[in-house]
Amino acid sequence: MEKRRKGRPSVTEKIAGSLANNYEKVITQGKKFRSRRSISDIAYVVVAGQILFSEAASDIDGIELICSEEYQCRSILNQLGRMYRQDGYSEHDVLEIAKEAIQGKKDERSVKEIEQYIKHGRKTGEW
Repeated sequence: MEKRRKGRPSVTEKIAGSLANNYEKVITQGKKFRSRRSISDIAYVVVAGQILFSEAASDIDGIELICSEEYQCRSILNQLGRMYRQDGYSEHDVLEIAKEAIQGKKDERSVKEIEQYIKHGRKTGEW
């Protein structure tokens, strides 16, 4: 019989399911985070990164534009991860929106504009 943990469930349990412990080890890497929100944000970035670096995404040109070391680009990845986990979009849909985000970066749109576009699409379903 499996022992039940008491208290609030792990933040990453909802995002990663049975892989929650592995996610927490990778995400935190022994660091202290300010809040549960910051941990979940990074978990969504990791989910989006897994999708974007899968075999299906290998043919996308300019992927480094949204997967760079630039801190602001994390907000785009965060939205893509939330699309997949929270809203139930398929990997194909996430990759299509990632292509649009890359095109937006090529057209010199700001990260904030791209993030707002994705948020609006997630909430209304209008792309």
